[in-house]
Amino acid sequence: MGLANQIKIFSAGLAFSLTVLVFPWQQAMAATNTAAPQAKISFTFDDGYTSALSQAAPTLAKYGMAGTVYVTTSCVGMTTAPNTCRADTDKTYMTWAQLAQLQSTYGWEIGAHTVNHYCLASTGDGSDCQTNKLTPAQVDSELSQSKATLAAHGFNATDMAVPFGDYDPVTLAQIAKYYASDRGFADVGYNTAPYNQYIIRDQQMNGRVSVATVKSYIDTAIANKQWLVLTFHDVLTRASNRADDYEYSTANLDQIAAYVKSKNLPAVNVSDGLIKGVNLLTDSTFDNGLANGWSTDSAANFVKNSEGNGSYPSPTNSLAFSSSGANAHLYSPNVAVNPNTTYILKNFINLKAITSGSVGYFVDEYNANGSWISGQYKLNVSFAWPQTVGFEYKPSSVSVASSRLQLILPANSGAQGYLDNFEWIDENVNTPPPPAQTNLVANGTFDSGVSGGWSTDAPATIVADSGNNGSPANPANSVKMTATNVNTHLFSPRVAVDSTKSYNLSCYVNIKQLLTGEIGFYVDEYDASGNWISGKYVTGVRSVGTGTVSFTYVPSSANVKSASLQIILTGNSGIVAYIDNVVWLQN
Repeated sequence: MGLANQIKIFSAGLAFSLTVLVFPWQQAMAATNTAAPQAKISFTFDDGYTSALSQAAPTLAKYGMAGTVYVTTSCVGMTTAPNTCRADTDKTYMTWAQLAQLQSTYGWEIGAHTVNHYCLASTGDGSDCQTNKLTPAQVDSELSQSKATLAAHGFNATDMAVPFGDYDPVTLAQIAKYYASDRGFADVGYNTAPYNQYIIRDQQMNGRVSVATVKSYIDTAIANKQWLVLTFHDVLTRASNRADDYEYSTANLDQIAAYVKSKNLPAVNVSDGLIKGVNLLTDSTFDNGLANGWSTDSAANFVKNSEGNGSYPSPTNSLAFSSSGANAHLYSPNVAVNPNTTYILKNFINLKAITSGSVGYFVDEYNANGSWISGQYKLNVSFAWPQTVGFEYKPSSVSVASSRLQLILPANSGAQGYLDNFEWIDENVNTPPPPAQTNLVANGTFDSGVSGGWSTDAPATIVADSGNNGSPANPANSVKMTATNVNTHLFSPRVAVDSTKSYNLSCYVNIKQLLTGEIGFYVDEYDASGNWISGKYVTGVRSVGTGTVSFTYVPSSANVKSASLQIILTGNSGIVAYIDNVVWLQN
C-alpha cells in the first residue's frame, strides 16, 4: 500500500500528535464467530513503538488485517530518543492520539504492558529486570494502573502481555483479576483450543527469523487447527539482524501477511482469538455462592470466597476448595444438550497446592427422563498454577438429553485453591457480536447534503458535492470547501457529551489544491443552557492529499453538556477540498 500521501499536521493548545494515512478500504480477515477450534493467527506488537502505526499497521492493512499492540503506559508520548522508557531508551513511542488512530482507523486492539515495564516476578542486573523484586502491592499497581490509564484515554484493555515474559504463579493470579488473557514471551509454541488464556504461547520475531520459517509456523498451525501468535517489537524498513535487537523488516512482514492471505488463514486480534460464546451455565462466577443449580456433596470443601481470588471479568467472588479425608464433588446445573453437537467447557482454576492425585473433571449424562445413563472422564489437573483449563465434549449417544459437569476433589490430596468463571459453550452457536457503536453525528456521510444539523457561514463556497470525491467506503457524496478571502466554517450538529467520558472523532479529508494555510479542526463546548463556554483547537491539515484525521476528545469540565465540531477553512489559502465521513464515537 505505502503512504501515497502523508498529510502534515500541526496542533496548538493541546498535545496532539496525529498522522493522517492513506489506506485501502478493506474488510479485515477474521475468524468465524463460533467457538469451534480452528487455525488462526494474531500479529502482536510489544511496548507501543511508533513503527506500529507508521510501518506495521499500513502493511497489514494492505491484506485486510490488524494487530494487537501491548502498551507500556509510562512511555506513551516519548516521541524522541534517547528517552527514559525502560522498554528501550533508544526507541520512539506513540502518543495517545496515535494510539486512538491505530484503533479507529486500522482496527487494532490496544492491550496492556504494565506502567513501567518492570519484571513482575524476578530481579536482575538492572539492564532488564530491576534490582529489587516488586512487592505484591507494586505488581498490583503495575496491572491496575496500566488498565486505568488506558481506560482514561478511551481504551478498554482486556488483554495484556507481561514484560520480558516474566511471571510466577502469584503474579499470574494477580493478572487474572484485571485481564482476560496474558500473552507470554518465552513460552514459545502454538495454542490448542480451548487455550490456557494466562499463558498464551507465541513465536518471537526478530531479524534472524526468516520468512520461510514463519511460513512453516503458519503451515503447522493450519495443519493442527492451532492459534499462532507472532510477537514483534520494532518494525523497520531497515531492520537489524541481531536477535536481541528484536527488529523486523517491513518487507518481510509484508511477505508474511501476503502468505497468510493466500492461505485464507483468519487473522484476529488477541481478544477475538479467545474462545467465546453463549454460556449455558448460570451463576458460574459464584457471585451468589452455590445457587441456581450448583451443588456439592460436601459444603465444607467448597465455600464461597469474596476476597478477590477469582478471574476477569468478575474476580471478587470465587469458590474456595480444599480436600479432606473423603472425596468431595462440585456439580454444575444440568444443561440441555444436542447429541449431535460438540461443546467446549472451560473455567479458571488457581490450584495453589496439591500433594498427590489430581482434580478431576467428569461429565454426567442423562436421558430425557432425567436418569443417569453414562459419563465421560475428561480432564485432570495436578499442576499447582493459576490457569484456564478446558476440553471439548460431545454426548456419548443420541439418548443423551442433558449433562452436567462434575468436579472431583480427591481425598487426602492436599488440593486447595479457587475456582471461577465456568463456561459451557456450544461450538456451533455464533458468538454474540459486540454492540455496534453509534455515530453521534447525524448525516456524517453528507448523503443528505449540508443538512441534519450541519450548517455553514459560507453557503456559496461550502456546498454539497455528489461527484465521487468522498471517502472510499461511500465516495458519492461529500462537502466541497473552496477558500475565499476570509476564514469560512462548516459546523456539525451539537452532540450531547458526558464529561466523564472520552470520544474518538475522525474525518476524511481530500485536499485537491492548497497554496497556504490549512483546514483546521476545532471543538466548541456548551453548557446545559446551550451557551458557548469553551473551545479547543485540535489540529490542522496543511498538505495536498487524502486521508483520515483522527483524534480523541475529552470535555474540558463537568459544565460541558454538549459539543460540536467546527471545520475551519483558512482565508486566502487557495484550498479546494472535500470533507466526508465525520464520525464521533463515545469510548
